[in-house]
Amino acid sequence: MGYWLFVIIATGSIPLAGAMARERSRSSKTWLWAAVAVGPLAPLALLILGDAKIPSSAS
Repeated sequence: MGYWLFVIIATGSIPLAGAMARERSRSSKTWLWAAVAVGPLAPLALLILGDAKIPSSAS
């Protein structure tokens, strides 16, 4: 039972990481692959990192 729960959570974290990355202006493709590699740790990392830094234009 525990193994299948982990598989379901790990699989669910892949689209979640992609959506969170787009919302935070980060590369969704990179974070999708990160979620494939580390599972539910990728969305947690996105929560910690927050929004991407956007350089301000010099006017």
